Amino acid sequence: MSVTTDVTTTSNGETATVTATGRFSLPTFDKQLAVKPLFAAVGVADLAIEQAKDVPADVTAAVKALPTQLKASVSTATEKAGDVYSALTIRGQRLVTQIRRQPATEAAIAEGKEAVRKAEAAATAARKSARAGEKALEDAAAKIG
Repeated sequence: MSVTTDVTTTSNGETATVTATGRFSLPTFDKQLAVKPLFAAVGVADLAIEQAKDVPADVTAAVKALPTQLKASVSTATEKAGDVYSALTIRGQRLVTQIRRQPATEAAIAEGKEAVRKAEAAATAARKSARAGEKALEDAAAKIG
């Protein structure tokens, strides 16, 4: 294979033709392949800028939606609190019923009722005694003068 190449000699400004024989090839340079990474970088930057333009609108939409979301969250929390309150009420009622049915509790209630009856009887006796004392004092005062 022979290759003919024009070479410019810089020492005297003349052009010479050189003929070479042999097997060699010059590396090829693919310009389209070389610029692809640059185009990809420019594309990434353009995409980032395009998406950044949507950020203010997205933030505004999120802020406008926030009160509705907040109301829904509060409503859900209130409903859950009501459910928990109801469940605790039922649980407490069951426990109190179980405690009331225990023999020790029934005995304590009976003793409490008996103590109340005795206290009421003592109060009645104290009132009668106070009235009798008052009457005796009035009678004594009437005799003295």
